Amino acid sequence: MNESLLLFRLQTVPRALCQVGAALGFVAGLGSAGFAIAADDPCVGLTKILGDRGQLMQHIQTFKTKKPTAEDACDVFTKLSKVNTTTVAALERDGAWCRAPETLSPSLKGQQAQIDAAKANACKIAEQQKKAQATGGAQARQPLGGADEILGGAMKLPQGAL
Repeated sequence: MNESLLLFRLQTVPRALCQVGAALGFVAGLGSAGFAIAADDPCVGLTKILGDRGQLMQHIQTFKTKKPTAEDACDVFTKLSKVNTTTVAALERDGAWCRAPETLSPSLKGQQAQIDAAKANACKIAEQQKKAQATGGAQARQPLGGADEILGGAMKLPQGAL
């Protein structure tokens, strides 16, 4: 009988461990579902988008003290335009749920035109600079006035009293 009792205990111990393991797995599953719910929380996403927009606005504020290159300005305003559009959409979708100020979405919508105008200007200047650099290399090889070695040599600057 002791042998059958020992056999019974050996069979129930793994079964009990499996039940404990299953219970722990279930709790862990609930915990990960909690993280998934937190990740799907629209207010967390809205906060992140607003934070990204704030960082871009801070970067733009540095343009007052340190002049940006046209490419940098174009890049920053392009990103800001996209983030602003995304922010407005998120505010319209989830703003009431997340208790965002009602005036925030209209304010950001109003800024979109200014952002797009700044983006257009910066990107236009960046494009003009790229073209000037591309053609500037070819023009630098030609002397002023189009004179070259065939037409009488390189152009000479005037000397003496003018």
